[in-house]
Amino acid sequence: MKLSFTKYFATLFILLIWSTSLFAQNLIENNCETVTTKDNIEHLKSLRLEMKPYEQDFYNKQYAKSSKSGKTINKIPVKIHIIRNSNGSNGLDQYQLEDAIENLNSIYANANMQFYVFEEINYIDETNSYDHFIKGDEKNLLETNYAAGIINIYFTNYIENASEQSICGYGINQDNKKLILMKNNCATNNSSLAHEMGHIFSLVHTHGPSSSTLTTELVDGSNCDTDGDGICDTPADPRLSTKNTNSNCEYIGGLTDANGDLFSPDTENIMSYSRKACRSYFSTQQLARMYAFFQADINGFIQSDNNIELNEDYSVIEHDLKTISIYPNPVIGHKIQLKDAQGFSSLTFKIMNLQGQTLYGGTISNSQISIENLSSGSYILVLTNADSRIIKRFIK
Repeated sequence: MKLSFTKYFATLFILLIWSTSLFAQNLIENNCETVTTKDNIEHLKSLRLEMKPYEQDFYNKQYAKSSKSGKTINKIPVKIHIIRNSNGSNGLDQYQLEDAIENLNSIYANANMQFYVFEEINYIDETNSYDHFIKGDEKNLLETNYAAGIINIYFTNYIENASEQSICGYGINQDNKKLILMKNNCATNNSSLAHEMGHIFSLVHTHGPSSSTLTTELVDGSNCDTDGDGICDTPADPRLSTKNTNSNCEYIGGLTDANGDLFSPDTENIMSYSRKACRSYFSTQQLARMYAFFQADINGFIQSDNNIELNEDYSVIEHDLKTISIYPNPVIGHKIQLKDAQGFSSLTFKIMNLQGQTLYGGTISNSQISIENLSSGSYILVLTNADSRIIKRFIK
């Protein structure tokens, strides 16, 4: 009897350990559930010849010596959907959204892209979708909550994959639809939203299309244009993770490629599975590809006449006006003080909200701009003279 009793508790203990381990696995948060499909790859291949001159154009602008060359900023509309409880409570708040868009724009500025919120935010009050969104549920959302012809981003509290694991988000670019599902606390971690947007603009994970097998890209780079992510200034990646990347953003894995060479991946690349806090930039060739993909497939991003107004190109010439700054920022009082603005003739301004709507504008006098009629919040200031234009963000 004593032996059976002991066996009973031993079995119970093993089951407890097993169930705890299973529960812990279910709490593991995966980086991304975006799948690069064969259709995605074929679509990219179909555009390659058309993209080549755009990539070269990007490089020419990137490395141009002349200060008069300027950079064309492509304004890209995004439709925002915020999922909340059925009673309208919770959900991503305005400040979190502003921070997410601001961070996205700071990263994509190097690709000559700027995202703006198209029209009003669409709130979806559905508790089940807020508390427990399962990958695949977006099909139900698209029936009544989708703006055709532009990128749609959905923010919710919790997203789970088919294996019941918590995930940060995923992107879909197929069937003439471009959308991102993003977990709220991942939207503000400074890399996940930019990662998913990279997929929308044709980028593949640095470890390649498959997240379950070791990349065939070689460390020596000899097949970099055909294997892995197909980009040659991103080193071969054996699939980075929190297990093989330490808190100092150093790769500590020991895997080797087919030639026996030790992998040395870039732990700071946004399209990797590295620690989210480590990811901070796109490589030059990644930037060129996104820029070229947008130019070659522009009708897939801007199809509606309703969003043409804010999509006009403008040049940001990186001399002269770049010396102007807003001080202090956040602004104190009811006037913007422009530092180092003296000496610029015919300097005009335009103030916009983060949705891209122009609120008012005029000519600058005494290096000051009145904002007396603006409510508290974040805004965009556009400064222009005969030679150049520059954008500043300020907070009142």
